Amino acid sequence: MTGLHSMETGRLIGLLGTLGLAALLTGCGGSGGKPPPSPPPTLTLTASPGSIVTGLTSTLTWATTDSTGCTASQGWTGSRGASGTEVVGPLTATTTYTLVCNGTSGSVSRSVTVTVTPPVAPTVTLTATPSSILPGESTELEWSSADATECTASEGWTGTRPTFGIEQVGPLATTTSFTLACTGPGGTTTQTIPVAVGAAVVVSGLIEFERVPFNAAAGQGLDIDAPVVQPARQIVVEAVNPNTGARFGQATTTDDNGNYSLVVPENTNMVIRARAEMVKAAAVPTWLIRVLNNTNDNALYVMDGAEFNSGTASSTRDLRALTGWNGTSYVNADRAAAPFAILDTVYSAVQLIANADGATEFPPLDIYWSPTNRPTVTTFCTRDGQIGTTFYTNGANALDAGNCTPSIELPGGIYVLGDYANGNGDTDEFDQHVIAHEFGHYVEDNFSRSDSIGGEHVSGDHLDMRVAFGEGWGNAYSGMVLDDPLYRDSFSGVDVDGGFDLETDTATDEGWFSEASVGEILWDLFDPGNDDPLALGFAPIYSVMTGEQAGTEALTSIFSFAAALKSDRPADAAAINALLAGESISNSDAFGNNETDADGSPSAIPLYIPVTLNTPVTQAICSSATFGVGNNNNKLGNRRYLRLTLANPSVVTIVATGFAAGAGTVAATDPDIYVFSGGLIETSLNVGATETLSQRPFAAGTYIIEVHDFDLAATSLQPRCMSVSVTGT
Repeated sequence: MTGLHSMETGRLIGLLGTLGLAALLTGCGGSGGKPPPSPPPTLTLTASPGSIVTGLTSTLTWATTDSTGCTASQGWTGSRGASGTEVVGPLTATTTYTLVCNGTSGSVSRSVTVTVTPPVAPTVTLTATPSSILPGESTELEWSSADATECTASEGWTGTRPTFGIEQVGPLATTTSFTLACTGPGGTTTQTIPVAVGAAVVVSGLIEFERVPFNAAAGQGLDIDAPVVQPARQIVVEAVNPNTGARFGQATTTDDNGNYSLVVPENTNMVIRARAEMVKAAAVPTWLIRVLNNTNDNALYVMDGAEFNSGTASSTRDLRALTGWNGTSYVNADRAAAPFAILDTVYSAVQLIANADGATEFPPLDIYWSPTNRPTVTTFCTRDGQIGTTFYTNGANALDAGNCTPSIELPGGIYVLGDYANGNGDTDEFDQHVIAHEFGHYVEDNFSRSDSIGGEHVSGDHLDMRVAFGEGWGNAYSGMVLDDPLYRDSFSGVDVDGGFDLETDTATDEGWFSEASVGEILWDLFDPGNDDPLALGFAPIYSVMTGEQAGTEALTSIFSFAAALKSDRPADAAAINALLAGESISNSDAFGNNETDADGSPSAIPLYIPVTLNTPVTQAICSSATFGVGNNNNKLGNRRYLRLTLANPSVVTIVATGFAAGAGTVAATDPDIYVFSGGLIETSLNVGATETLSQRPFAAGTYIIEVHDFDLAATSLQPRCMSVSVTGT
């Protein structure tokens, strides 16, 4: 037993060596079981904002860990929880806030100071523009403030105002002060400004311009040495500072006799300025029409009188714009009459519309004239004066290119030739029919509808029917404006003119494709000439133009116009048909269904080829250059039209593919597609022998599909043909 005991004791000692004495002692409840001490407390304390003005508050925010309680002192007192926020103030002085937090392992203290500064007095700015006015005028007050919460007006105005703003005051009869008091934490600040209402005098007078008439003998151009003086009607006139150009008082407009009257400050140096601008905005009819210099950053033309002092009594100041002709040539810098002559012709054109519809609101119109506006020499660029010809554009999708670097958007308006070029140029400022013709395009574009593609055209051309109507309308409208059927256009400087008489039947190249025929018909409808079966005046014509013609399902042409006029005036239908027949145009509907005359271009009849969805078009569609092509395929036969009627909404695909339709024809190499419904709605103008307008959603209704070969050339008399399919669901 003793030996056994000794052996067990040895095993135990070996085991203890293996496990370690410390482990054994721990397991037996030794001194290693005491817990560690707690960490010291932490504390954050902030103030927001840390700087304020007298009378405002700040927010204290604190948070602590491992604390048993916190005590506030200095700017605040008492016990606080382990975390929280507290608003302090309003404060009148800089204040420090201390917080002490205690824990089992100690305490922690934090302090934060809120800086208090005296409040800043508000600042106020108050201005009047202008600060000096005439009796009965108004001025504009503008104000702003800082460190203010509210403002109050007094003297010349009263009531509460925001801390900033703009306000019109007046009219004022005498010098008036305006006061604004703005209040904030720092007190109240007051600003006062006077608006001087000075003594005034009246300056009145007559604004005139020289107009060069045509020689009595046709073809002899302008009678340049015998200008006639005419009043500048309804133009803007103002008195301006001769040094700064600033206006004195209010502008006015001349009456129809060119008279004006201005109220201006007395004893003041000034000039009277006539602006090539007509403005009427207060009541219908309204307009804004200007003449600008397209070669001088589109600056407005003005004419200034001599500088004078207004004195203390009323005075008269007359101005006359001269032609700038020195006996042998124009002096470009002296051609002051040109813008006013152009504007006066346009005023006559405006009056024709306004007399038919007194509620007309004319869209703004800019007219661009320069003494260097000339036919294109290198590349079309209106900024350089290379305008090609006198023309109207609405500016849509048109760019100046070439010499205009970079290319710029072409502003909409009327562009007028003005380059005398030592007697070799073309000046149109005194060619009233030309100006009124282009205004007619403006009228058609803005109050009616024009599907015309424009382009080159001369007397005797067989034109696309849309171009024929648009140009015939412009010709007739110019005659109506001037009450003169004799259209004259000067060229070769001023020495030659050409033209035509709307009252005289041309008797050649008559038809629905002739601008001469269209112009004569429209003139005969208007004019009470002895040989005319009708004399409707302008109002019924304008009513059709702004009504049915604007909404026709057909393309705009003499057919759509005549059909609408006969519908409006059934009692005059026979007389209208007689006028049409006199120009070899059939009595027809808006689509020209009864027309049989194509004057040598039989493929142009029928005018509209009927097509049905998903039904093969068996007729070959051919572009023909029998009568030339112009600069954009605008001649008779260049383009063909198909008429599609959809009973239900459909998704439509149109395909035009070039193919030779038989002997004497060739395949179109670049078909183009256009779709109209009350105007142009879709195009497909890709390059190649097949053109596809794919999957277009169309509502129920009537659609006109136009196709032509872009590669059509005047040198090729062979029709260029294509097949056309119209499919859909």
